[in-house]
Amino acid sequence: MSLRNRFGGVRRRDGDLRAELSRGGPVRVPCRLRRTSARGWGPWTEGALLLGALPSGGARWTTDDAVAVGFASTNQRVDLPFEEVSDVYLRSVRFRTEAFWGMANDIVVVASERGTIEVAVRPGDAEAVASRVAELLDLPA
Repeated sequence: MSLRNRFGGVRRRDGDLRAELSRGGPVRVPCRLRRTSARGWGPWTEGALLLGALPSGGARWTTDDAVAVGFASTNQRVDLPFEEVSDVYLRSVRFRTEAFWGMANDIVVVASERGTIEVAVRPGDAEAVASRVAELLDLPA
């Protein structure tokens, strides 16, 4: 269930995303994300994870800010699958610049040899999101 906030947007209630993830169907996860490129870490930008249905629905990441994630400005939007992922894990929020929902939160890290994507989600959702991404990418639990 979602709530409308006073600015006209829709806000999920605590636990809604975790419940959706546990049902195993496709889920869109709004987030902040950043990606490594040849120039180092890019800035945090708004994006989403598109997690397919279990067991093999695939996992994608998307953002409307191609430049922030290291792509040419000629790309209006980036929508790519996670590829060649070697690990998915959690790390604690370390800096205020990544504390979108407070310092007592975790960041989902999706690592591959070619680069890393860090994903900030609402408090309490990181573990469920990381588990679902790892499962869709056939990584050991």
